[in-house]
This record gives sequence, C-alpha cells and structure tokens, in this order.
Amino acid sequence: MKYIYFVLLAIFVMLFAATPAASLDPNEPIIHYSDSVVERDTKLSLAQGYTLHIVDINEDNGDVWVEILHNGILVEDGAGTGKENSSFEYILTIEAEDDDDEDEEYLIFRVTPKELVTSGKDTATKIRIEQYLDPTRDTKDFLIYDRSDSVNIGEEMDLEEGYTLSASDLDVDEETITVTLKKNGHVVKEVKEMEPGDIFSYYKNVNGEVRTIFITTVYDFFESSESHILFLKEISQREDVNVESTVEISIQGLSGNQIKEGERGIISYELENDASKVTIYLDDESIDIRNDVDAGTYEKITEELDTGAHDVIIETVSTDGSVSSKETSFTVDGTSSIVDSVPEDGVSVPDQIEDIIQDGENVTGDVSDSAGDITKSTAFTYIVVAALLALTAFFFKREFS
Repeated sequence: MKYIYFVLLAIFVMLFAATPAASLDPNEPIIHYSDSVVERDTKLSLAQGYTLHIVDINEDNGDVWVEILHNGILVEDGAGTGKENSSFEYILTIEAEDDDDEDEEYLIFRVTPKELVTSGKDTATKIRIEQYLDPTRDTKDFLIYDRSDSVNIGEEMDLEEGYTLSASDLDVDEETITVTLKKNGHVVKEVKEMEPGDIFSYYKNVNGEVRTIFITTVYDFFESSESHILFLKEISQREDVNVESTVEISIQGLSGNQIKEGERGIISYELENDASKVTIYLDDESIDIRNDVDAGTYEKITEELDTGAHDVIIETVSTDGSVSSKETSFTVDGTSSIVDSVPEDGVSVPDQIEDIIQDGENVTGDVSDSAGDITKSTAFTYIVVAALLALTAFFFKREFS
C-alpha cells in the first residue's frame, strides 16, 4: 500500500513540474506599451535605462530570442524566448533581508510576438512590448506618474508640455469610447472604440529609442442626465522629444532672380518630412497656411514689395505635434534684391550675354561669307549670259547675211 502512495506522490510531483508557472501579475503601473515591427539584432532603448535586444527571430513563426540589458549589461535571468502563446517575461527578484520574510518579485517586461511580417534574409516580426515600473530605479524623467483622474466627455484635460486629452463618442451600451491626445492643439493620436481595461499609449521612435510620452488605462465610464465622464488610471507622462522638420527656403522674383521695388516675389520651401501644418510669415504677418502637408516643394507669391529688408519665417508643426521654425531675410533696394542664384543651366548672366555677343559675331561672319559667295556667283552668271548673247548675235548675223 505504501508503494501506491509513493507512486501517486511521484506522479503529482511530475505533473506539478510539467505545469508551466502562472504569469506574474504586475503590481506596478505600466510605463510603456507598444506594438513594434522589429528585425534581427534590433536594440530598443526604453524607460529607466533598460534596453530590449531582439537577438534572433524564427523565420517560420516569428518567435523571438530576446535579452534585457540595463545600462548596457545583461540583467540576471534577462534572456529567453518569446512566443505568441507564451510571452517572454523578465521578473525582477528582490531578496528579503530577513530569512522570515519572502522575496519580492516584480514583473518588469513582457514581450509577446504577434505576427511574422517578412521572412528570409530580412526577417521581421511584430511584437507587443509591455514595461512596468522597476521600483529600484528612479522616476525623475516622469512629468506625471501613476495618477488617476477623470475627464468630462467633450472637454479637455490639460497635461504637461502643451498636451491635452479628451474623450468623445461614448457608447454606454457597447461600452466603447474615443480617446484623443493633442499637442499644441494638433491631434497626435486618436483611438476609437476603446473599452474598459484598454491601454492608451503614445510613443515616439527616435534614433532607436522607443520613448513613451503618454500612457494611461481606460478604467470606466459614467453617464447620467447631467454628466458623461471617462475615468482613467495609471496616467504617466514623460518629457517629450521634439523632432524638428528640415526646411529649405529660397526667394526670387516673378521674372527672374531679381526682385525690384513694387514687384512681387516667390517664396519657396522644401519639406524633408510630412507636416501637420506649415505657416509662412513675411515681416511677422501670416501670408500662407497649409494643413496636412506632404514632403515636397511648395511656393507662395507675395504681394508687391517695398524697398528695404524683409524677414521670412517658415513655421512647421510636425506630425507628432512638435513646432519648429526656420527664418531668412532678403533686401529690396529699388533695383534688385540680394537674392542671387544661378540659372538652371548653371551659366551666369554675364556669361550668357557674352555667349549672345559671340553668337551674333558668328552669325555676321556667316552672312559675310555668304554675301561673298553670292557676289562671285553673280559675276560668273554675267559672263555666261554675255557669251550666250554673243553667240546668238553671231548665228543671227550669219543666217540673214
């Protein structure tokens, strides 16, 4: 009988060992949430000095081999595989100082492959990255940290650095709502049909750093005859990273490179990246505003310009809400401006004039040579005609004599 108990105990132990450990629930607020497409050997810099290194990708199913580094050093138990149905989790263990106390565990990262994007030499996969606060690291770069708040539907909640959050399209029956994040009045992210428990996250990928600017969890809704409210929890905001738009400006006259007094000019600008809004200021006055501008070259014709110096400012609002500007100046002195440029064929105006003179001389020489040829040809013709007349007279005289 005792052998039966031993066998049952052995089977129980084996089943327990074969059962995967339950995923640790995060007990700290989430500070990063993103779905990113990554390739092999990609390093993503995240919050609190952590780096996520995608070491390798299975080109058949998109599974990933990852490493978690802090300040460039691989953390303990920070390497492993992530699969679509089995996320890789990095759990930080803090040993108890007293033997009677239990060790503390904190879920810091959860990496979940979602979809294989490309396969072969340039294999890439889509992964979901969740990062939770490491209690042993500081939060000095957070402008807002782990705050709960609410916003009335149709109104805006003021955040830091010109950001605002608003909610709209509340559907109580379907339990969905639209959440919109703006910066300086421009929409940078909007998510429709969000449900309680969903995470709203806005982040930027700048030079390999995936920086979460704003993150919150949709907690609940409330609707009555007087109030329509969205409740949020775990609101965090970090310092922004401005991405300036590269702009090149050129100015010229309508009829050429020179702008004369009383004439209009052409202000051209070239955008390297798309922009939400572009405004041209001439002498502090707005003369052109364009929204949702694609990368490319654009022109604006000015009104008639007076003599003197004029300032031009091109202000751009990038797709992430960052505002930047570039300025230049030119002078209209009554006859011409300081705007100098070489014609498209690359030949300067004096050289063109010289070419015209030379072309004129060449034409004159050709005409002179042709006139000489014509003169010589005319003299020869006179001689031939005279000879023919003489022969004709000789035959007539012989015939009638």
